Amino acid sequence: MNGFEAISYYNGWAQAITGALIVMSGLSILSFLISQLHKIIYFMENFRKKRKTVHKSKVIGNVVPDFLNADINQLGELSRPYVEELEEFFQLRDLYDVFMQNNLPHPHLTIRSLRESGRIIPLGDGLFCWKR
Repeated sequence: MNGFEAISYYNGWAQAITGALIVMSGLSILSFLISQLHKIIYFMENFRKKRKTVHKSKVIGNVVPDFLNADINQLGELSRPYVEELEEFFQLRDLYDVFMQNNLPHPHLTIRSLRESGRIIPLGDGLFCWKR
């Protein structure tokens, strides 16, 4: 038995058609996924944003303070309610996280201003404390 007879006898036609269908369906699914990739990425980014908890900013006296124009003493007093949850000795990363969780504007500039004015004192080894 040779040629087409052998193919027919051992179900070669069915295997060839099945293999072709598997390859074509796999390529079709792959092309569909690639065409919809932008939607998949958009969904994943939104899912990640929803998982992050965004805390509403605390409002002091019904006014959100303008941190860029504030006096440094006023800035220290306005930031005090937000940082009461920190320990006595803290890292600037922790202070930054508190400012970001409370949606305070310009946390880097605020921390820098507090450091330059001496309201935040460096203790070494990356630790800081508030001036008493």
